[in-house]
Amino acid sequence: MRLLTTTVAAGRPTLAARVTDAKSGVDPLSLVIAYKGSLVGASAYDAANGVAVFGLPAAAPVLTAAAAPTAATLGASDFQEAKNVNTTGSDIMPNTRFQDVKIKVVAKPTLTWIYPQAATCSRGTARLLVVASSTKALRSVEFKDGKRRIALKKKNVVGLFDANWNVRKLKKGMHQLSATVRDASGRTATTRRAARVCK
Repeated sequence: MRLLTTTVAAGRPTLAARVTDAKSGVDPLSLVIAYKGSLVGASAYDAANGVAVFGLPAAAPVLTAAAAPTAATLGASDFQEAKNVNTTGSDIMPNTRFQDVKIKVVAKPTLTWIYPQAATCSRGTARLLVVASSTKALRSVEFKDGKRRIALKKKNVVGLFDANWNVRKLKKGMHQLSATVRDASGRTATTRRAARVCK
């Protein structure tokens, strides 16, 4: 269990974490993040990549820019946990985990890679996904492979921007991907990700 969006803009940004389980699988209905006395359930979970997305609703507390990070706790259970209510004996196999995390909140744009994961193999058409946040409206995210533009995306869903990266004719090996977000004030933030093209 790992928080991906460790730095976000002030307000109610979308948070993301990677949560995996090697045996019975993660129960998506168990995924929560707690902060400032509130509990927010996951908006979506991708079992193939283990990515959990937490869209903070209007009723959730605002994250405020400060020198000290905001404390939060991630919670998740696997599918075995649901069976424990029928388990007898002293060994009930608890399968719920809590992870304390820190969220740095800033008053500027932020951008976090979701996938591909660092150095994983990409074949055919790979999906690129980042989550952006800003104290101003988000305008666009530009994806690049080195200096070559992959896509310029202006539409997003709760700060999530995605693009397709066709790697069929690209050189095998490591590629340096970058994504740059621009907000309504013209401010930008860039994040990079090393990705491997496999044939």
